[in-house]
Amino acid sequence: MVSGRILSLLAAAMLISEAAGFALNLPAMHSLRAPAKDGALALTSCNREPASGFPRRSFLKGLLVSGAAVLGSRNAEAELPQGRSVPLGQRERGRGPQGVNRPELLPEGEKVNVIDLEKMLTTGQAKKMDKLLASLEKDTGIKFRVLCQRYPQTPGLAIKDYWGVDDNSIVMVVDRGNSKSGTSNILNFNVGSAVELNLPPVFWTRLRNYFGTTYYVKDNGEDVAIVNAVDTVVGCLRQGFCTDVPKEMKEVSKGVF
Repeated sequence: MVSGRILSLLAAAMLISEAAGFALNLPAMHSLRAPAKDGALALTSCNREPASGFPRRSFLKGLLVSGAAVLGSRNAEAELPQGRSVPLGQRERGRGPQGVNRPELLPEGEKVNVIDLEKMLTTGQAKKMDKLLASLEKDTGIKFRVLCQRYPQTPGLAIKDYWGVDDNSIVMVVDRGNSKSGTSNILNFNVGSAVELNLPPVFWTRLRNYFGTTYYVKDNGEDVAIVNAVDTVVGCLRQGFCTDVPKEMKEVSKGVF
């Protein structure tokens, strides 16, 4: 497929050259026409002097606009984060099902740092994790929150106000998925821009690919995957900077001490 950027640059150059009163100094160049019967793009020779009556300027303007449109759509795709995270804004809605907003699924009473809608953790594990995250926020100012769900049974947008999600927040979403086979990776993260200074995007990718895979969960259990992922993030935040899962956490996950 011919790149939209190349089409845009070519069309812009040809328009500029005509405005200046001279043609590109190419003996013969090729332009695209309708696809051939076999689906491949066909080429047609385009000499310096266009055929009589050919609306060259209109064609070039159309080419320029279409090339820009291709670039725009690709850039929009590139801005979308990977994996399913809490639908916190408009761009999330473009990645799949419409964003959910169900505040009735939030726990009543005093706010908690861990919401386990699917009972993936024991009561003791959830309470211990809640205290760990409260201590982290007190010491570092970073709000780390955990939501265990099975999409679309999720508070969704309501999480943003409940936890006061901002640039200094991390929301870890543990999602079983809505199919019988579950998901290929249960861990998803929505990371504030301020936190990325300490834990860049590559860290989150490696963390997901280590603790969140189907193989790891099958061998160790959902609760162990969640606990080890949380401990890794907390440890790295206290350490100050990480780009990968620390060796000691990999050893702990394998039962090596």
